[in-house]
Amino acid sequence: MANFAPPFPLDSDSRRRGVDPQETEALFGRVLTYIYHALPNPPVYTFGDLCILFDDDGGGVDRLSLLPDKLLGNIISRLPVKDAARTAVLSRRWRPIWRATPLVLVDTHLLPASDDVIPEHLDRASSTAVADAVSAVLAAHPGPFSCVRLTCCYMDEHRAQVVRWLKDLAIKGGVKELFLINRPWPLEAKTPIPSTLFSMAELTCLYLGFWRFPDTAGLPRGAAFPRLRELCLCSVYIDKQDIEFVLSRSPVLEILSFEGLLLPLRLRLVSDSLRCLQVHGCKLDNITVADAPRLERLFLHTYEHEGLKNRIKIAHAPALRLFGNFELGKDELQIGNTIIKGRTGANPSVTIPSVMTLDVDVRFGVRNDTKMLPILLGCFPNVERLHIHSKNTTESTGRLNIKFWQESGAIKSVLSRIKLMAFHDFRCERNEIAFLKFIIESAPMLRTLLIVYANGYFGSTDEATSKSKALFAGKRANDRCLLAVCESEHGGGALWNFQNGSDFSCHNPFAVLQCSSFGVGHWYV
Repeated sequence: MANFAPPFPLDSDSRRRGVDPQETEALFGRVLTYIYHALPNPPVYTFGDLCILFDDDGGGVDRLSLLPDKLLGNIISRLPVKDAARTAVLSRRWRPIWRATPLVLVDTHLLPASDDVIPEHLDRASSTAVADAVSAVLAAHPGPFSCVRLTCCYMDEHRAQVVRWLKDLAIKGGVKELFLINRPWPLEAKTPIPSTLFSMAELTCLYLGFWRFPDTAGLPRGAAFPRLRELCLCSVYIDKQDIEFVLSRSPVLEILSFEGLLLPLRLRLVSDSLRCLQVHGCKLDNITVADAPRLERLFLHTYEHEGLKNRIKIAHAPALRLFGNFELGKDELQIGNTIIKGRTGANPSVTIPSVMTLDVDVRFGVRNDTKMLPILLGCFPNVERLHIHSKNTTESTGRLNIKFWQESGAIKSVLSRIKLMAFHDFRCERNEIAFLKFIIESAPMLRTLLIVYANGYFGSTDEATSKSKALFAGKRANDRCLLAVCESEHGGGALWNFQNGSDFSCHNPFAVLQCSSFGVGHWYV
């Protein structure tokens, strides 16, 4: 990184402000890493080989070419686009087949390395070479392209080509999955994406990165995504009214994800089809779930905007099963017309009884945050899987011992249902120990307690084991709880994976953990 020169020079304003080009490039690399992590794997891979079958006697008869056209087309559709084009030179028999086969266009396969890894750094010459190669592929093949994944081009530098790509894809039709990730420089992405996007009526999956969303007020009346089921916007400029337009014109949309938006997110969610909403690394103004009868999952990982609380209002979401990551002290929850505050008492009208899995951030060293935890848990009376993240803080406003938890009557009814609890980033602080001991004593249905130690906190398995077993000294609610202990590999937690979050067959996506090998142990206590 130290010897890497940015692909584009800084503008005069950045130079005047003394911006370090290498630091800026490092920031850009981190942002791209988050976005690339959000992308699903491409449907074709470079490690496959196209093998020709010969007779066992070594006669050299090409048996593969004897297969029906349909089977040969199926084979070609599973190849990287360069390999698919090369099949045309195998024999006269193959020449028309690749042109009649829907292809997958992944631009990393067009780089000299020709692999599946998206490069973090890309020089200007490589960007131009990729753009020219994409244009050549689209010109040579009549379509359709079932999946198009473009991540290796500074598209602002090739604006005319990008416009032409989208026109060609719209005309040729058949595009079901489109990934269009720009590489802007400077980092701000203010180039509007061509509105031709709305002409792709067969899209089922759309990922956009580093663009300004088109002004939907000027779109034709019939502009819509009639088959779109998944939409992910990464570092995109998009206004509230444009989000609402997309929701209203996407009648079967099930998964909506945001990654690092470049404007504070304001969202009023009204959708009869949406099942999963994921917001990661965004400034959040407010989210109102006004009417989402099928919404099952609401994942939030945001940060404060100018010291204001992130406001989440849930009005109508009767199918909601998973909710988190809610951060006490930073986020504000409103259920119906009631804002959940420290003096909010137990009230069946301000609960969300459908939620089974809950993920909460707590600063146990901050008294007001800790005192809010019982109130928040009381809003989710049927939680069976609870994830607590202990946030480190330099602010300390007092200690709360186990007596405080024992006197919090509302929390006991909640704990009577919990079967699994994961406590993340445990540092063996007194407030954490008091809470965990109370859980062990007060959760009769608890079958698994997972303690994930903060990264680098303990030096050996024996030390971690000793600290964990000490929690079970004294009174216990049951003797059937499995204790599992591991050390987190990530100082601040792993990157959120959109595919895990939207995998409806995974009942507890918060439990997808990466632990170091030294500290994994299980004990029945």
